[in-house]
Amino acid sequence: MRAHFTSTFGVTAKLMRGLNISCGEFHADEKSGSAFERVCRDLPEISDTSRQEILAGFDEGEFTLIAPDVAIKLIPQLREYRDLLVSEIGHGDFLREMDREESVGICSVKLKWGEGRGWRLYCAVNLLAACEHSAVSLEPVVVCLD
Repeated sequence: MRAHFTSTFGVTAKLMRGLNISCGEFHADEKSGSAFERVCRDLPEISDTSRQEILAGFDEGEFTLIAPDVAIKLIPQLREYRDLLVSEIGHGDFLREMDREESVGICSVKLKWGEGRGWRLYCAVNLLAACEHSAVSLEPVVVCLD
């Protein structure tokens, strides 16, 4: 079974490392994929089997690929998830939400790896853009550890 990133790395490594998202010529914002595993768990219409397939690359390495046909299926779910987070937060500014969550004393490492709504929104926005690029380019989405 895949080890969760939050328990795999030491505190220093967790602070410095993050997951990046790309697809061909598209490169998402730095470390925007850090909440990737949590975002995948939160998407309600992904079966456990599909979720495991998406995350399987992390079982043996520091990256995973999302095939274009899977990326296309994720687009409507990611849009819905993004909209839900915006509704819960009350705005679409993930940086503002990240700052707010840190300012109330929540552990920044836990926030980054998926507990924070700001980080999940950051991931959803960038993962959605990568999946949309994949739908056009037919290249896989890459999520890799930096």
